[in-house]
Amino acid sequence: MIPLIVGTALALFALAFVLHPLFFPPSRTYAQSIVRKTAARFSTPAVDALREIEFDKETGKLSEGDYDALRVSYTERALTELRQKQMPECPSCGPRPESDAVFCSNCGQPLTVLGRPGIH
Repeated sequence: MIPLIVGTALALFALAFVLHPLFFPPSRTYAQSIVRKTAARFSTPAVDALREIEFDKETGKLSEGDYDALRVSYTERALTELRQKQMPECPSCGPRPESDAVFCSNCGQPLTVLGRPGIH
């Protein structure tokens, strides 16, 4: 009789564990939080403008010709603004998104900012 009770309890626990996300969905998934953090890290007025004109093009508010002209202009501005943010750079992997890292998360080499080794 005890094995039957233990087996039933384990089955109910497993069922509750599997069905919990259906009844209580998480407010934010891990992937969404990473995307938001990355977007915030690379957010500049020009990058925000690029997102806005992309949305306007997709919704039909902006013509193809206007979009192309604005995209070129805002892309140049965004690159300039992102370069001024002094993002760390790995000698072998290139620019890294970890703004406060000292070592590259890909290869482990020390990162540089504007030609100076390390970030202090």
